[in-house]
Amino acid sequence: MKENSCVFICFASEDRHTIAEPVAHHLKNYGIDIWYDRYSLLLGDNRFEKNLKEGAESCSYALIILSENTIKSKCAMEEIEIIKKEYILGKTTIFPILYEIAPDDLAFDLQWIKKVIFKEIVRNSGTREVCNHIACKITEDILYACEHQSLKDLLHLNRLPNVTTAILKTYLKVDASNLNSRISLLYAAYLTLTYSKISKESYYMHIISKIYNRIISEINLNLDIDYRELWLLENAMCILCNIYLSS
Repeated sequence: MKENSCVFICFASEDRHTIAEPVAHHLKNYGIDIWYDRYSLLLGDNRFEKNLKEGAESCSYALIILSENTIKSKCAMEEIEIIKKEYILGKTTIFPILYEIAPDDLAFDLQWIKKVIFKEIVRNSGTREVCNHIACKITEDILYACEHQSLKDLLHLNRLPNVTTAILKTYLKVDASNLNSRISLLYAAYLTLTYSKISKESYYMHIISKIYNRIISEINLNLDIDYRELWLLENAMCILCNIYLSS
C-alpha cells in the first residue's frame, strides 16, 4: 500500500459545487483523509508536482466523478490517465461515480471504467450513500491488515472487557434485520472500549470515532439507515477491538 492512503477526488471544475464539494464534506465527516484541490493546492504551486504527482499518482484511493463535463476537462482527463495506470498496476482502488450520465454515454476514452463497480447518481439523489460505500471499502482494507478480522474471532480470544464481550455477544444474537437494535449495541460496545484502557495514539482511533459519531447523529436525526452503515460500524468495531488488544 502507498504511504499516502487518502482519497484523491478527480472531477471537472463544472461539477465542483453540485457533487465534488458534498462528497468531500461527507468523507471528511467520516475522518477519511482526502486530496481535494481546494484543501491541497495554493496559488503558485507546481501543478505537475502537487496535483498529478502528490495527488493523482500517490493516493491509494481515487474517487472519479464522471459527467458530460469530464471529457471536456483537460485537467480531469490528465488525472484519469494517471489514475488508470496506477489502477492497472494494482496500486490504486478507484470509486467511479457517474453523475447525471448513463454508462453507455461515457466517452470512448472512459469506457474502461465500466469494468469497476460504479454508482450512478443524479443531482437530487445526494452523496451520503456513495460515501458509505467508500468508507466501507477503506475500513475493510484497514481490517484486512489487522490480526483478527471478525467479531466471532475476537470474542473467542476472551481478552476483551467483560461488559464489551457481553454486549457484542448480544449483538451477534439480534436478528440481522433489526438495524436500530444492532447499531445501538455496537455503539454501547464502542463506548465501553473507548472509556477503557486503550491506546488513543492510533491513527485509526480518529476514523473510528468519526464514523460512530456521524452515524449515531444520523440516527438521532431520524434519518434512514441501511445495512451498509451497520457493516461500516462493525468494521470499525473490529478495528477498535484490535487496537484494544494491542494496547
